[in-house]
Amino acid sequence: MTDKQINRWLRRQFSRVGWLLILYYGLMTLLTSLMSAVDMAKQALWAFAAGDYTGSVDWNAVNSNAWGYIAAMLTGFVVLDAWKGKDYRKQELFRKENPMKGRIFFCFLIFCMGAQMANSLWVTLLELLLYPAGKSLMPVLESVAGSSDTFSMFLYASILAPVWEELLFRGYVLRTLRPFGKRFAILGSAILFGLFHGNLLQTPYAVLMGLLFGYVTVEYSLVWSIALHMFNNLVLADLLARLTASWPEMALGTLNLVLFGGSALLSVVILSVNRKRIRGYQKGEWMDRRCLKCFFLSPGILVMAAAMCVIMISMLFAL
Repeated sequence: MTDKQINRWLRRQFSRVGWLLILYYGLMTLLTSLMSAVDMAKQALWAFAAGDYTGSVDWNAVNSNAWGYIAAMLTGFVVLDAWKGKDYRKQELFRKENPMKGRIFFCFLIFCMGAQMANSLWVTLLELLLYPAGKSLMPVLESVAGSSDTFSMFLYASILAPVWEELLFRGYVLRTLRPFGKRFAILGSAILFGLFHGNLLQTPYAVLMGLLFGYVTVEYSLVWSIALHMFNNLVLADLLARLTASWPEMALGTLNLVLFGGSALLSVVILSVNRKRIRGYQKGEWMDRRCLKCFFLSPGILVMAAAMCVIMISMLFAL
């Protein structure tokens, strides 16, 4: 094969991943929109029956309904499972690489908590940049973080989403990219994972977490990346928010500084102590520049990235 033929073949392989994510995003948007329409219709009927003809909508209740996300997740899993086949699920999806040791898993937990501090710094920076324009991302932050208000949102955000997102991005996307190199698969799946979140608050943080989850998957198992993802969503985001909901602002700030700030410092120490191992891993795991170029220039990835960027920018104008 000539270089052009190889590049064309690579772009075709990577494009499939991008088109897959676009199709799933469209399915998720369709089902959540339908569920929102059903919610609004119910509210209108109840208000009309009660003699209220104002037509007001409780948007908090509409946005807290996650059954559309759950339906999209289940549909997506059925489609992917049928596409890849039962053998893939049994032999490849949950394949074990190296045994996980307690001290290593503890380090990964520290990294998860340290990433929370990095995200807080990113949010603060965005707020400073938007302040002169009189805009704030706090309403968006409140809608994507903290405890879940309804059972469906708790079920999805804290339990089902960590499982499904790991199955999709590490179980299928990363495994599809894996034959082209470990580092490439980790990086590519992390970038797609970040873009898929579709907002400036979460995307950089999701890329960072995607690198961690991807490394855990290729070096240990998808089971451990699911466990870390669930710890992040269920414990750090939901349960911690519930436990500290009545705390004074100063006490909550102190807790966050000690817990997440301390974890961030400890993460730096752990990475510094293991810097030789990290360099050895980087040298031992090749990354083909041709794969990187074809990945970012493949039509499916380009369209997916452009669509997510448009969504992110449109959110700024909607503030």
